[in-house]
Amino acid sequence: MTIMNRPGDQEGDRSVSNDVDDGVELFDVFVSYAGADRDVVAPFVELLKKGGWKVWFYDAHMSAGPALKPQIASAIRRSAYMIVCLTDSYLASDWTEFELLNGTHADPAGKSGTTIVVKFKPMTGKVPAHAAHLFVYDFSDQRDYDRHFARITNLIKRRKANPVAETYDAPLSAEPVEALYQIWRKTAQLSRELHQQEIGDVPPNAPDEQIIGQLLASQKLPPRVIEALSTARTLGNQAVNSRSGEVTVAADTIAVARAAFDRLMAWRFPEREPPDVWARVYARLPQAHGGRRIPGTDYVLTGAELGRNSHGPLYPGRDTARGTTVSINLVGIPAERDDAFFEQVARFTRLSDPNIVAPMDAGTIAVDGERLCLFLVLPVVDGVSAQTLTEHHGPLPPRAAYELCLGIAKALRGFHAADPPIAHGDIKPANAVVGTFGTVSVLCIGSDLTDSPADDRIDSMLFTHPEQRSGAPATPRSDVQALRLVLHYLLTGDYLQDGTEPDPAVDPHRVLERLVRCVGAASACATIEAACAALPPLPNLASVNRGYRHHIGATLPTPATTVSAEGIVLTGSYPIDAKRAWPLPAGLVLVWEQSTDTLAILDSSGMVWRDSTPIAVRRTDTRADRIAVGGWDGALRFFVDGALAATDTLSGAVGDVRLVGDGVVAGSWRHDLRQFTTDGVRRDLLDVAAGTHRIAVAKDGDRFAVADLSGGLSIYVGERRVATLPDFTMAADIAYAGGRLVVLTDTGLTCLNVDGTIGAVEPKPGASRLIPGHGDTCGLLQANQRTGAIELWRIDEADRHVLECGFPPGAKPVAHGGGHHVLNRADGGRGYWRDGAFQLEWPDAVAASLSADGKHIAVCEPGRVALYEDLG
Repeated sequence: MTIMNRPGDQEGDRSVSNDVDDGVELFDVFVSYAGADRDVVAPFVELLKKGGWKVWFYDAHMSAGPALKPQIASAIRRSAYMIVCLTDSYLASDWTEFELLNGTHADPAGKSGTTIVVKFKPMTGKVPAHAAHLFVYDFSDQRDYDRHFARITNLIKRRKANPVAETYDAPLSAEPVEALYQIWRKTAQLSRELHQQEIGDVPPNAPDEQIIGQLLASQKLPPRVIEALSTARTLGNQAVNSRSGEVTVAADTIAVARAAFDRLMAWRFPEREPPDVWARVYARLPQAHGGRRIPGTDYVLTGAELGRNSHGPLYPGRDTARGTTVSINLVGIPAERDDAFFEQVARFTRLSDPNIVAPMDAGTIAVDGERLCLFLVLPVVDGVSAQTLTEHHGPLPPRAAYELCLGIAKALRGFHAADPPIAHGDIKPANAVVGTFGTVSVLCIGSDLTDSPADDRIDSMLFTHPEQRSGAPATPRSDVQALRLVLHYLLTGDYLQDGTEPDPAVDPHRVLERLVRCVGAASACATIEAACAALPPLPNLASVNRGYRHHIGATLPTPATTVSAEGIVLTGSYPIDAKRAWPLPAGLVLVWEQSTDTLAILDSSGMVWRDSTPIAVRRTDTRADRIAVGGWDGALRFFVDGALAATDTLSGAVGDVRLVGDGVVAGSWRHDLRQFTTDGVRRDLLDVAAGTHRIAVAKDGDRFAVADLSGGLSIYVGERRVATLPDFTMAADIAYAGGRLVVLTDTGLTCLNVDGTIGAVEPKPGASRLIPGHGDTCGLLQANQRTGAIELWRIDEADRHVLECGFPPGAKPVAHGGGHHVLNRADGGRGYWRDGAFQLEWPDAVAASLSADGKHIAVCEPGRVALYEDLG
């Protein structure tokens, strides 16, 4: 508001005093405007008054007595909302800048939605940087006036006068130490009122600490209020010590203390609860098939809010361009922090750790040219926060608490090992996710990533190392000490106060005591792993999580018993997002998880095994009781009877991996060629100097061939290389038909006969792949040049070619077993064929695999892996 006809315009004309009587009159709306715009603002004010709102307006409420700035600051503080009447005149005034700064100071991120910006005239200037993140409603076009007026008035909650609440509205001292102490005294008095309201009469002469302790132990307060009260207790001690000079008050401590007090006030006086600005953001996103789309992107919010973290609300989502499921975090920070935010996101995207939920993408959300907030795209966050799990279960059993903190410690090890190292800075239960099968991952959210609103930092304060609370930057050591505070919370359901010794009865292996001496995440991992190993296997984190899922009705689905018309029955279903999955013996399934890139084995009750590191899967081979997996990074995993038999890392990407005899042979693009037995024994075979391209296994299982990357061919029997053809031909693929090695080149088919002779090249236009066969045959996939259909030809040892079956044009056969096939459909999804005839399709599937006999099918669909058995 610009004050008209003010004598002079010098700061010295109006002394600012903290002794001004603020009064007790409260308002629904404070209207901030420039005097030059009174003609367009006054009718708007009259409409508000007619609607029943109590409006602070300069013409009616400015007093000639007290200093002007204190009057304005007091009026803003006593108004539930401030409406900024934006024009070029408004931007040119120092007084309106003062009002805008006052209005946004208590809510710099705009989360409460109490500052509403309205453009009243066409403008040439830009919205001030400290208000650029707020909504802007446009009255400059009279045709939209009524619509925008209705939207604004729908946001305003009438603030009702409450004499008791008004006693807490006195202004705070400008001196930080004194302001913190004033908040503490208000909180202590409010705690007595809460005690009277929730428990009963306050004991005479009871100290504040006793009153707060009884409130926290009463179990009559919701979790958010408990967090606020615990934060208030922590900062209350700091307030007392700061007055004695023992503690320095950090810059943001006042904001956190005030946010905790405001949350308590909202619980005591519900009419003060601010509106949820995130609900308004969601409502403004354009509708899309299946949810709400982020404008200008391929991302869609596909479901209800999953929860909130230090950024804002987290939603399930989908990347429609790639057809994959994701999680989408809305981020509320001031516009001037955007560049710093995106720089930090770029650091986190480089992290690759199964215990870290690293961001995949980020950007700005703008609707009708108006910046609403930012967004962060994350892998699928499958599970429940440790905060929610503990609030549901109460204190966790020691092994479950240790396992949860071990997952966090492993994530910290990944953060601290980054180049340069990253200190997370916001380790707390709300940022740790417990997956469906008891896995743990940590969200990439830290105090150095965003300037979170004070309200969102309340629970962070409870898990922050005292040094960090005093303004020191986060370090690996402060992360580990925050982990210790988290463990205490998981074991007890309460927050560990400064100077308080934990109860040894809840921590049977004294991990809390040992973590004090840990300076890094590696030593913390070793400490917690030792404690886990010393405890019985149950109850563990997976069993606690299953109990929670059963409580909310999200138990693991039971196998179906109904056989489809095609004779195919669903035998298992697992709520996990996977890139690939493979059937294993005894009803097990091996999955390559979408969010962590790790391999895991599941059964009907949960997770049986999980890999310790991610793997970029490139090649696989399956037999009845065995499966081998090779990765782009050289990783090799060999499973026998549903258990891990061997693990290794080859130099360079795995060129091929094949089950040979009772073991497995894997070769890399560089030179490694290794063989592993079912009991995990490794044998190094003669190097393939030009690097392994393809491996083919003969019928007898002990003989195999290796085609290298330069066109050479080598034949092995067991561990011995028995023949080498250095200039054979550049093979696209190789496979044995009996004792005859069939070779697919760029121009056609040739072979290495049983007697060692090389066959002539037979042109095969459209041929794309050789399929290891059964018996004395192999298969050839070839596109029919006339119809476009994909044909599967069977080739035997005598070089006879027989058409076995055909598939639709555009389809891509990707898995084979016996006479069973899985195809990538031309229009997406997967289809299943038996003996050349179509049986079943999964339109939304992203992958499907077969067992060696083709009778078991693992299908990856959004949000689940399904196992089927073909009884036909």
